[in-house]
Amino acid sequence: MLVHHYNLALVAVSVTIAIVNSYVSFSVIGRILHSRGWQASAWVTLGAMAMGFGVWSMHFVGMLAFDIGTPLGYSTGLTLLSVVPAILAAGIVCRQMASPKITTASLALAGTVMGAGVGAMHYTGMAAMRMSPSIVWDWAIVVLSVLFAVAGSIASLAVGVRVGLERRRSRRVAWRIAASVVMGCTVSGMHYLGMAAAGLRQGALCLTAHDLVHGRWLAMVVTVVALGVLVSTALMALAHQRVQRHSRRMDVELEQARSALHFQAFHDTLTGLPNRAMMMEKLRDALQRQEHSPVAVMFIDLDGFKTINDSLGHEAGDMFLCSVAAALRNSVRERDTVARFGGDEFVIALERFGGMDNLVRICRKILDLVSRPVVMDGHPMTVSPSIGVALAPRDGNDAETLLRNADAAMYAVKETGKADFRFFERGMHEMARERLTLTMDLRDALMREQIRVVYQPKWSLSSGQVVGVEALARWHHNERGEVPPLVFVPVAERSGMISMLGEQVLKQVLRQVERWDDEGLHVDYVTINLSLQELRAPAFADRLCRLVQEHEVDPARIRFEITESTAMRDPEQMLDQLRDLRDRGFSLLVDDFGTGYSSLQYLRQMPVSTIKIDQSFVRGSQQNFADREITEAIVALAKKLHLETVAEGVETQAQVNWLRDLGCDVAQGFFFNPPMAPEALGEVLRRGACALS
Repeated sequence: MLVHHYNLALVAVSVTIAIVNSYVSFSVIGRILHSRGWQASAWVTLGAMAMGFGVWSMHFVGMLAFDIGTPLGYSTGLTLLSVVPAILAAGIVCRQMASPKITTASLALAGTVMGAGVGAMHYTGMAAMRMSPSIVWDWAIVVLSVLFAVAGSIASLAVGVRVGLERRRSRRVAWRIAASVVMGCTVSGMHYLGMAAAGLRQGALCLTAHDLVHGRWLAMVVTVVALGVLVSTALMALAHQRVQRHSRRMDVELEQARSALHFQAFHDTLTGLPNRAMMMEKLRDALQRQEHSPVAVMFIDLDGFKTINDSLGHEAGDMFLCSVAAALRNSVRERDTVARFGGDEFVIALERFGGMDNLVRICRKILDLVSRPVVMDGHPMTVSPSIGVALAPRDGNDAETLLRNADAAMYAVKETGKADFRFFERGMHEMARERLTLTMDLRDALMREQIRVVYQPKWSLSSGQVVGVEALARWHHNERGEVPPLVFVPVAERSGMISMLGEQVLKQVLRQVERWDDEGLHVDYVTINLSLQELRAPAFADRLCRLVQEHEVDPARIRFEITESTAMRDPEQMLDQLRDLRDRGFSLLVDDFGTGYSSLQYLRQMPVSTIKIDQSFVRGSQQNFADREITEAIVALAKKLHLETVAEGVETQAQVNWLRDLGCDVAQGFFFNPPMAPEALGEVLRRGACALS
């Protein structure tokens, strides 16, 4: 046999081409995985051409590295034909490996096809040499080379599968390099095993030595072209990868933007709770799912929240709303829906709530959690929820009706004292319509200045003289007749008209004081009831000063009555506002004393000159020993604090005698006079003192 040897430089080039070709091929397979439609088909075609040509180039360069001492050449037709098996095998492998799910069977099939294609390409190329005498084959090595190609291909493809399983880019690159080295060594190893199987007899000549394909200069051309094709394919794969990466990044950003827009469209931006739109959608879904299990809707409004906004600002109010949202979320199960409808209104939808007893427990839990104090700027702040409840199908079968009925039940709670819950009843809509009509009528009455003021004298229990009067608002409705203050004053507070009402009362009082002065009927002072909303209103004290200056009335002759519960709501903030009024010359008194929860410390600090004993203690004094003791304790406390005491609701001579003996300073009530028109009060003032016994 002829002795042969290899050009080691070309051997190294051939192995390098095989490894680089394998790396590019696995990159192309990755592009196929991330493409669809015609793009995937284009990448399969490109991958097949690049991979097939790369394997063929490695084989061709390896053949050119083979030296037997005589010129070698290759049949042009067979040489070109030898690239076909490599391209076809590469195409099948690219298509198979680009499948989303690769099984062991498909992996074995792809490796077998690749190994067979490499073997077919190699031995077709060997046949292109046309040796005479012909090559003597060692068939054992031939079979071994093909099996080696199949086994190596399966192994490299198995390693390549790991590339798609890794999330970190560095690990994907590492696995791709490993697969490329295995595949490159497999292809080049198969080639040189195949060459070892070929035996050449002494004196053998190549019949195609002078064909077109010959000469070692061709090795350089094939090498450059092969590497050029591989580099071009690699650059195209890299460019495609970057484009897809950018596209994915854009898709992610667009999806994030869509998610953010969807969240903003269906969630409250402050609390993160679902908003009205999402609640309506969820409630409709719940009503469609309901079979024998009812659905409950709770409409919740916060009583006293406006005070927090007015006193501490909207930022503190927002923080407080977030705490309320958390409390509501903790009051129910994860599957229940809690939504903010806007302002201080929240809605809860409950499915499969376990019966009415459990629903009552949930309402009480909400009352407890939401009513707990929250420290804001160092001050404990509280609100109380009013809860209206409607049930489906009993109170409605659609979301709109249920919410409307729950809202009506919530307003019924506010009518009866707030900080409670009620279930919807059929008559509540009539109450709501009545409330709306009354609100509109009151607004019209205020616009037309139809509210009038009556006065009830305050009598000194020591001298029997009128020492002051209390101004009381009255409203005569054209159709309803006299509307009691207990009805229209809460309407004014809820609708935000209390400041307008208070200003009209003050203007009438100031004009009347001027008339009495002109008639020579001096009244020491007039007391006017003051609500918390008025006191919190911006520039309230400035407006008072401007009005009294316009009418030239001494501010000391105007006394404002605030209830004990109002005075104790955020007492530190209240102290500053009351002191501002006192510094401007107005006098202050605490109304309904004994019915609230006054702290003796705050009472001592408050800038008030008078406390007014609630009429319930005076009226109950004859029958209830506890009421007598409370009244006696209030009078004794006032004397210790050097405060004047006023008893209201006095109706009998016995009450007068008892109060005078206690040391109470002033009394008012029907025993003396009912509230009366200014003209009637003028007659009382002209008569002077009255006998009290």
